[in-house]
Amino acid sequence: MRNALLAFFPELVTEYGDISALLAADFYDMLRDVPPSAASFQAAYARPVDPAKAEGSVRWAVGALFAEDAPVFTSQILGATQRLVTQRGRDTIFDNAGRDPVRTSVARIPSGTDTCTFCIMLASRGAVYTDLVSAGEMNDFHDLCDCVPTVIRSKRDYPEGHDVAKFTDLYTSGLGTGRYATAEG
Repeated sequence: MRNALLAFFPELVTEYGDISALLAADFYDMLRDVPPSAASFQAAYARPVDPAKAEGSVRWAVGALFAEDAPVFTSQILGATQRLVTQRGRDTIFDNAGRDPVRTSVARIPSGTDTCTFCIMLASRGAVYTDLVSAGEMNDFHDLCDCVPTVIRSKRDYPEGHDVAKFTDLYTSGLGTGRYATAEG
């Protein structure tokens, strides 16, 4: 089973990662909403996820099968799939923010109801990231992370109801689920 997954899983991540990058580039172009003078810029796709990362996730998840814990294996492989497929879309957002001739920042926007402490801390920083280099650890997403990197040029670009101060308060008060597991730590 491990060998079959090692052969198949990187291809699955690449195939669906292509779709993630396409959707992210369209999302970026839609959010861009800039004057026609800068309209010649078109979002490009980020590079595919390194197949070695997909293989590492398979090796990590398969360990649960040796402990005869199929539900844990299923949870781990599904989480890794979500993380690796969406990573290419997330990288597309960050890459284009760095290339865009119009100054662009990116904020990490939690979109679910069960946000971990790490993500709350990163969301509390607001739109301070302009590319993959400045994002640094912000571009680390854990399995089943529901955060969405979002293009922000002004306060009105935040999703309705999003309040950076709320995440600062949550982080400083120590709230958040504090849970996540990933093949990468």
